[in-house]
Amino acid sequence: MNGLRQCKYNVGIDIGGTKVNIGIFQKTGQLVDKVKIPSQQGEDIEIFVDRIGCELKRLAQKCGIMIEEIEFIGLGVPGTVDMRSGIVEYCPNLFWDMVPLKEYFQTIFLKQEIQVIQDSWAGALAEHEFGAGIGYADMTCITLGTGIGGGIIANNRIFSGGMHCAGEIGHTIIEKDGRGCNCGNCGCLEKYASGNGIYEQALEYFPEKLRGMKEGAESVFELAYQGYEPALRLIENSVQMLAVGLANLVGIISTEAIIISGGLCEHEELILKPLQKYILEYGYHSWTRQNRLVVRQAKLGSDAPMIGAAFIYKGLGI
Repeated sequence: MNGLRQCKYNVGIDIGGTKVNIGIFQKTGQLVDKVKIPSQQGEDIEIFVDRIGCELKRLAQKCGIMIEEIEFIGLGVPGTVDMRSGIVEYCPNLFWDMVPLKEYFQTIFLKQEIQVIQDSWAGALAEHEFGAGIGYADMTCITLGTGIGGGIIANNRIFSGGMHCAGEIGHTIIEKDGRGCNCGNCGCLEKYASGNGIYEQALEYFPEKLRGMKEGAESVFELAYQGYEPALRLIENSVQMLAVGLANLVGIISTEAIIISGGLCEHEELILKPLQKYILEYGYHSWTRQNRLVVRQAKLGSDAPMIGAAFIYKGLGI
């Protein structure tokens, strides 16, 4: 890693359940170009990696960049990762279990430094280095989308924890014996405050109002903006549940900023503003009285995991 300070280009690859985002960056963080390709569940891992490698080589050629000029390749994946070994320990969206992803990529890119990271951690790192989290040594980025993900930055570094699963706030139990979750537990925060959680509750509480509307949480928000009281109450309750989870998080790790990303972060009046109020209401007096906690919208959008992956070493203190 000593040569990284003289490198010309970094690459960030964000591997998702349906798509892969590939970006080439200057070491300053400036995006050179990017491309998106589909991912396929159940695809042979070697074929998948080779397909990504070929696409990266095509993108580099398009930009007039030789592969030798790329010094670092970061890989973000939606699962539990051991960053020391580069092994993806568990990734249900891609049906991966103990996949040595770094090793696979190293067989194609022999001279590049390669690191693997969980995508939500990569998103948090990107916001810390280039987005809404600049200036905060201790911050957490929460992704509110179909589920709830989280990445923690502690003392300007990625916090992974001893079992490589730090930040899984979506699967903390917020209600004992509550709603069943896909993870196998009941009462997970994700089942109450994520996009899917909100929509599933709406289908139970007022299915007739959703007939003919697009599937998903945005239809619930559309009804709320129209003044439909049951939708407004549901969203408020979801925000309160999320605030309880985040107040507990702040009490445990003493984070000073919470950055909200994902599709639901666009709803400032219904999500962001009441969220900060409720967090302070439910939090421990020792830190709430300081009134220092910042809750703000992320800046980098859906590219954040790709950007963070390209600069993993910044979050490792290297």
